[in-house]
Amino acid sequence: MSETFGFLAVLLFIAANAYYPAKEIAKQYRPWTKEMTRFFKQYLHLHAALNLVAFLFVIIHAHFAEPDEKNLILQITMVLTLWLTIAGVMMYYQVSLGLKKKHLRIMHTQQVVFALWLVFIIVGHSLG
Repeated sequence: MSETFGFLAVLLFIAANAYYPAKEIAKQYRPWTKEMTRFFKQYLHLHAALNLVAFLFVIIHAHFAEPDEKNLILQITMVLTLWLTIAGVMMYYQVSLGLKKKHLRIMHTQQVVFALWLVFIIVGHSLG
């Protein structure tokens, strides 16, 4: 069960987070048509929804993982995943809790945090 939910989470994270590089590439071809603008607006909704479902799958994956598959690096990865998810939800639903919109965007889109997240996932799973 753990492996299935882990695999599904990976697929959802890839589909959801292709949004960012796709949008960065598309920025080179501005001005956008109405269809392109509509596509990225719809993809943003998909990005948010898929990441929430993927986060749920990660929680299930971690819960059912064998005890020897749980380590500190994967626990740090879970905290980073939670961080990215909460910041993303706050941005998406425009819940600032006193933070400026700019700060929320920085919290959610830090490429360093995303890179660390990927490294920790790979290293953490290779130790387990």
